[in-house]
Formats: sequence, C-alpha cells, structure tokens
Amino acid sequence: MTKTESGTPEEAQNKPKQLSNIMIMLLIALIASFPALSTDLYLPALPTMSEQLNCSGFWVTSSLIVFFIFVSTSSVFWGPLSDKYGRKRILLIGVPLYIISSIFCVLSQNVFQLITARIFQAIGAGAAMAVNLAIVKDVFPGKKRESTLAFVTVLNGMIPVIAPSIGSQIIKLTSWRGTFVALIIIGILVWIFVLFLKETNREYTDVSTFKTTLRLFVVLKNPYFWRLLIVFSVISIPLLGFISVSSFIFIKGFGVSKEAYSIYFGAIAVNFIIGGPIYLFLQRYFKPLTIITACFTGSLISGMLMLTIGQMSPLLFAISVAFGYLSVAISRPPSSSLLLEQQDKDTGSASSLIQASFMLSGSLGMLFVSYGWSNRIIILGIMNLVLSSGGLLLWIYTKARCRIPKHFT
Repeated sequence: MTKTESGTPEEAQNKPKQLSNIMIMLLIALIASFPALSTDLYLPALPTMSEQLNCSGFWVTSSLIVFFIFVSTSSVFWGPLSDKYGRKRILLIGVPLYIISSIFCVLSQNVFQLITARIFQAIGAGAAMAVNLAIVKDVFPGKKRESTLAFVTVLNGMIPVIAPSIGSQIIKLTSWRGTFVALIIIGILVWIFVLFLKETNREYTDVSTFKTTLRLFVVLKNPYFWRLLIVFSVISIPLLGFISVSSFIFIKGFGVSKEAYSIYFGAIAVNFIIGGPIYLFLQRYFKPLTIITACFTGSLISGMLMLTIGQMSPLLFAISVAFGYLSVAISRPPSSSLLLEQQDKDTGSASSLIQASFMLSGSLGMLFVSYGWSNRIIILGIMNLVLSSGGLLLWIYTKARCRIPKHFT
C-alpha cells in the first residue's frame, strides 16, 4: 500500500521550489560518480601503496574490490528504504557516512584499517548509488528519461577521464592520503547540494521497514526485470576487472610512468563521455533494440582485439579496451531505461538492484582478474570474449520475452 503527498493550496505555496531539471541532472551525475571517484582517484598510487603500507599488491587491490562489493550490496537495502522514507533522507544519511569514513581512510596506518574504512565509505556511497536511477524516474518521463541518462552518462564519464590525472598530481604534492582528502571535500559539497533538493518521491509505501526491504524480492520475481538484469550485468564484468589491474598492466607490465598511465586511462574513459551523445545520434536512425545488439557485438570485438594486438604495446592495448568501453557507454542509456520500464512500482528497489547488479558482477570480475595471473591481458581478453558472446546470445533470447516500449521498436 502507498500514500501520496498532498496538501492545501496555501501549503503548496509555502513548500520550497524544486531544483531545476539541469540542477537535478548535475546532482544525479555527482552522486552517480561516487563509486568512480572513490576508485579512480587513487589508481595511480596502487603499485606504490603496497610498499608504503607494507603489504602485497593483492591486499592493496582488495581495497578496491571490497569497496565495489559493499557499495553494491548496501545499495540493495538503501533502495527500498528510499521508497518508504524518500530519496533525500537516504542521501542525508549516506553522504555524511561517506565523508566520515573518508576521514578514517586518510588516518589509516595499515591496509586492514584502510579496508575497514573503505567498507563504511562504500556503504555511504551505496546510498547515493541506490537512489540515482530512482530520482531519474521520479522526475523525467519516457524519452526524456533516456536523454537525461545519456546526459548524466556524459557528465559521469568525465570522472574516470580526469580523476587519475588529478590523483597523480595530488600524490606528487602529498601522498595517496591526499586523494581521500579530496573525496572528503567532494562529499561535503554534495551534501550541501542535497540540502537544497526537494523530495522527488511522490508515492511512499506505508508498510513496515522490514516489509519494505522484502519488496526487493517482489521486484526480482518479475521475470521481465530479472532476465534483462542478468543480460545487462554481464557486459560490465570485464570493464571493472580492467579497472582493478589497469595500473599494474600499464605501469609494471608496459613500464609506463604514472603520468603516462593517467593519460592512457583517461583516453579510455573518454569513451564514457562520448557514448551518450553517440547514442542520441544513433537513435535518430536506429531503434534502441538494434543499438543494444550492436553494442554487445562491439564488446565482443574488444575481447578479440585484446587477444590479438593487445599485448604488442600500451597504445594497442588501450585501443582494445576503449572499444569495449565505448560499446558499454552507448548501451547504458537504453538498457537502464528498458530495465526501469519493466517495473511499474517499487522504483527505489528496482534502481538499487540495477546499480547493485552492475557493481557486484563487476567486483567478481575484479576478484578474478586480480589473482596472480602471469598474463592479465590474456585473461581480460578471454573474459571479454566469453562474457560478450554469452551476453549477446542471452540478449537475443531475452529481448523477445520482455516488455518493450513503443519507441524501442
């Protein structure tokens, strides 16, 4: 059962005005960027952090993997709570938790303290990630939702481009701890931004908190939803796997400098910026279903390139990975929109499950790639090839068995 907001005309006039659509899109992009900021900013420091914290490279990489696992699993619970208590309240809890735990990251004296702080940082970031898509659906309808998601993808895609370069400069001036100071400042700015946001959830559930969380299983019972969720989660696994070992491949494998690594990583991440506009352009001539199919094919080609030319030079490896990044970036707006279309209610639960599934599946890829393989490029290529092929077959089978909006066909 749900209840909607209501009030007299006088009460409505006294209510604070909502932020403009542009401001809401900027806020969505900021809160969606928490996971990327929390990982990409200190990527250049990973190879040297193991020496400074007196631990193996695996434990340093674990601070990445643990973050992705907890940001995804915690967001599953934050989403349903936002259906009951509102999106803003969840952000007002999660963002301060993110800020406080970032402070403990700065103060960490060993890798285990860092990993513990990262767990709580991830839980705070999970709150922001959980309500991200829910706010999009609350505010923007139909086709406007897809263009909004494309715009947010562009803004959010800028983070991986600039974060490693900024991180390498911060590390030059201070140390890896300085990157977490930067996250504290960003968290405070986002929290101030959230204070001015008017609640976007127009329909609250009045059931208990426990029953609200159980709505996750109601959403997962929807076969249209969970089939597509599996299909679209598969394609993100190799990309997050790449993030966890990228600095080791470029800096230790190819022998490039931290600054050069930042340039390579930024050039690859640029594809997340151009993916949204490319989708909006392609949408004029092709239907979204066709575009998604082509993106799975593009990811498949990325795996082939890694296995053939990817080991020859850092440039060719970057090109191989970039092809996969571009394919995923183009597919993200229509795939997210299609997933949201499968669920009429429980938007917060659906949003959190979408985000959690992408991140949790990717963290499994991180864990797999971070194992002490002698040639991680080959492992990434095989993973990309196998998962993209399987994902393409699943997509062809599943797209005929879900609810498709008219403008998709």
